[in-house]
Amino acid sequence: MLSFSIERPYALLFMLCFVPVIAVMVFKYVRLSRALPSFCPEDGVVSGRRALRHSFFSGLFLRFVAWVAGCLALAGISWGTKQVPVQKSGGAVCLVFDISYSMNAADVRGMSRLDAVRKYVGALLPRMDGVSVSAVIAKGDGFVALPLTEDFAAVYSLVDSLSPHLMTASGSSIGRGIECALSSFPRNMAQANMIWVFTDGDETDDSMYPALVDAGRFRIPVTLVGFGSEDGTRVIAGDGKTEVVTYLMASRMRSIAEEISKEARKSFHSQGLVRYVDADSKGSATVLLDQLSPSSELCAFEFRPVERHVLLIFVSLISFVLSFVMGELDVAGLRRKARASVSMVAVLPFFLSSCSDARSLILEGSWFHYSGKFREATADFLTAAMETEKDDASHPYALFGLASTYISLEEYDAALEKLDDALEQIGSDGEGKLRGAIFYNEGVVLGRKGEFDSAREMFKKSVVADPTNMDARINLELCIRRESLNNTRSGASEMKGVSESRGEPSPIERSLFNLIREGEQNRWKKMESKEADDGGIDY
Repeated sequence: MLSFSIERPYALLFMLCFVPVIAVMVFKYVRLSRALPSFCPEDGVVSGRRALRHSFFSGLFLRFVAWVAGCLALAGISWGTKQVPVQKSGGAVCLVFDISYSMNAADVRGMSRLDAVRKYVGALLPRMDGVSVSAVIAKGDGFVALPLTEDFAAVYSLVDSLSPHLMTASGSSIGRGIECALSSFPRNMAQANMIWVFTDGDETDDSMYPALVDAGRFRIPVTLVGFGSEDGTRVIAGDGKTEVVTYLMASRMRSIAEEISKEARKSFHSQGLVRYVDADSKGSATVLLDQLSPSSELCAFEFRPVERHVLLIFVSLISFVLSFVMGELDVAGLRRKARASVSMVAVLPFFLSSCSDARSLILEGSWFHYSGKFREATADFLTAAMETEKDDASHPYALFGLASTYISLEEYDAALEKLDDALEQIGSDGEGKLRGAIFYNEGVVLGRKGEFDSAREMFKKSVVADPTNMDARINLELCIRRESLNNTRSGASEMKGVSESRGEPSPIERSLFNLIREGEQNRWKKMESKEADDGGIDY
C-alpha cells in the first residue's frame, strides 16, 4: 500500500487565498473582452477574443498549478517509501520455537527435539548479556508469547514450559511464526533485529519460504537452527492415535537459505540474510553468538517516507514561468514565423545540394526577408546576384529575392527592373512556379502604381504559368473590379507581393474586398482540382 502523509496540514488552507485572485482576474478578463471591439478592427474581433481567451486561461491555469504546488510543498507532502541505511547499536533477537507434534520425536541423542531445544537455548542465554529477547511459539499459527525484554528469567520460564499443548491450532506453520516475529519488533529501533528459528523444518503449509522473503525485504537476518534426524522417526500425531514418520528437513532449509541469500546479495550487496545451521554440528552456537558480537555488521535498513517538497517546488517554479510565456506569447506571430521556418527548411535540400556560397547567401537573405531585416536581405541578394551572374541556375532566384525585398521597401522601379532581368534569365521554358511568381509580383507593383491594365495582364500571365496561384486569380478579379470602380488608390493598397505582410485596410475597403474574395475563392475552388495552394514560389 502506498504510504502517504502530510507534515503540516494547516498549510493547505493557503490554497483558498487563490480564490479572490481568480475572481479579480476573471473580472478584468470580462471587462477587456467587452472593450475589445472599440480598439480592434471589425473583422479582427473574433480572432482577438480568441487570442485573449487563450492568453487569459492558459496563464490563469498555470499560475493556479504553481500556487497549488507551492502550498503542497509547504504542507510537507510525502508519498512512497525508500530504504535508508541506519547504524544500529546492540542487538534484539526474537526466538521462534516450533512446538508442533513432530518436535516430540526422540531422535536427538536419546531425547526429544523439544528437550534438545530447551537445553540448547538454556546454554545460549547466559552468553547474551545486553541483548533484548522476545519469544514466539509456532504451530498451526504464530503467537508472541513474550515481547522484547531483558528479563531472562521470563525467557527461561517459557523455554521450560514448551509443549505442543500450548496452542490448539493444528498442523505446523513455521512461516506464520516468522511473520509473527517480524511484527514483534517496534519500528525505528536503535538495535539490530534478528530472528532465530528452532525447528525441524517439517511444516504442513509451505509458508516458510515467502515468510523468509518478507524478512529479507525488511533486512532482518534469519537463522534456521535444525533439530532432529534426517533418517526419519515415528511420532504420534495430534489426534493421539495416528503414527507418522517425521524427518529433519535439513536439505530443504539449506536450499531455501542459499536461494534467498543469493538473491539478497544481488539486491542489497550484503552477506546472506538467511542461514541454516544444524544444532548437532560443532560450533553451531558460535555462529549464532557471533551475530551479537560488537565487531559484526550492525548496519540495517529502515523504510521511511519519501519527501516530495523539492519536486513540488520545481513544478511550482516551472508553472509560474510558463504562465508568463503562455500568457504573453504572440501565438499568431509564432505561427507566421513557424510557417516561414518551414518554408526555409523545405528549400534546404535545393540550396545545400551544391557547395555554392551564392545559394547560402540566398538562403540567408530569405531568412532576413522573413524576419523583416530588409537591409541585410538586400545585401545578401545583391552579393548572390553578382556571384551567380554567369549562367548559374540560382541567379534568377537571387534576382527574384532582391525584387521582393525592393517591393517591401516600396522601391517599385528597381523591383520591376530586377523582375524583368529574372524573367529574361529563366526564358520561356523556365520553371512554371517561378515564372508565375515573377508575373505576380510585377502585377502587384503595377497595381500599386495605378496601372491596372498592365497589372491585369501580368496576373493573367501568372495564372497561365502557375494555375495553382490562387492569389493571382483573386488579384486579377480585383483589378477588373477596381478598374470598373476607378479607385486606383484602394486597388494599390489591396495588392500584396509574395512573402510580404498585409497592412490594415479601411473599414469600407475591408467590407468590399471580403465580399469579393469570398465569392471568388468559392468559384475558383469549385473549378480547380484538389492540388495544394502554394500562393507563390518559395525560394
